[in-house]
Amino acid sequence: MPDAKPIKARLAELWRFRKPFDQVLPDDLDHAHIPPRVGPIWLSRAEKPSVVQQQTPVLITVHGFSATPFESHYLLDYLLDTHPQWQGARVMLGAHGSDIAEFRQASWQDWQAPLEQELAALLRLGYAHQTLIATSTGCALLLELLSRRAFPGVQKLVLIAPLVKPREKLVKLVSWARKAGVQAVANDFDPDWIRCWYRELPLHAVEQLHLLCSELQRLLKRGLHLPSELEILIVQSRGDRVVDPESAQILAQSLKHNQVEVLWLDSRWHLPILPRKDEPRENAIKDRVFARVDQFLSQSLPKWP
Repeated sequence: MPDAKPIKARLAELWRFRKPFDQVLPDDLDHAHIPPRVGPIWLSRAEKPSVVQQQTPVLITVHGFSATPFESHYLLDYLLDTHPQWQGARVMLGAHGSDIAEFRQASWQDWQAPLEQELAALLRLGYAHQTLIATSTGCALLLELLSRRAFPGVQKLVLIAPLVKPREKLVKLVSWARKAGVQAVANDFDPDWIRCWYRELPLHAVEQLHLLCSELQRLLKRGLHLPSELEILIVQSRGDRVVDPESAQILAQSLKHNQVEVLWLDSRWHLPILPRKDEPRENAIKDRVFARVDQFLSQSLPKWP
């Protein structure tokens, strides 16, 4: 999602993109060299698990809007390097990571479908100790799914910059902008990693994002009931320029039946889990997040026999 800007500047930008444009370059969607191309890992499509594997902790990552599994690539690698006996899976959201034409037409339910399919498959395969690590829009998709379908194997959630309220207020004007003939806006929120997202944000997709946020807000207002044994760690930057940091507080207050911890960070980045060149302070924050997530997962996950 674009960085927050004054509304007049955003309206001018919308008018500039009245006609379709294509800023998707051949080597976009994943960084060309660091990390290597990061695609999905569908654990459900691997060999049938043994009894031991069914009892081994599984970490499943879910990325955000217009991105790919690269978002939590470094965090997942750190956790699996630290605990080589654990298993990892990476979900690629529907209509992401391939053809921008598909992204221009897909609904948020289409984005969510691969996540639901993978969790359902892992449930059938008997994986008993699952942790979901989601970022941004991936958190919203995950919470909506868990609100209506039970997955007993899911024991913990790590929600990084969970999207409840976007900081970009322009999202609310999407319907008006589309009627005015605007097709898309440019994605510019993270210049360090811009090649890892779609550079074009079709307004159809932004409108779907707005609908997803509205649905999650409705669920939270009504009372979001998740399994009481589910433990949740929320990681939120105070300087997040994409998600309104109030989202973390709203979420924590709404999940009254769960053990919830909010880790607040004095970071200026939406995703404080990505390495930052020439920013030692931000990298120290990243290391702190990695250590806290590891501690959170290790406290009650079963030890390797």
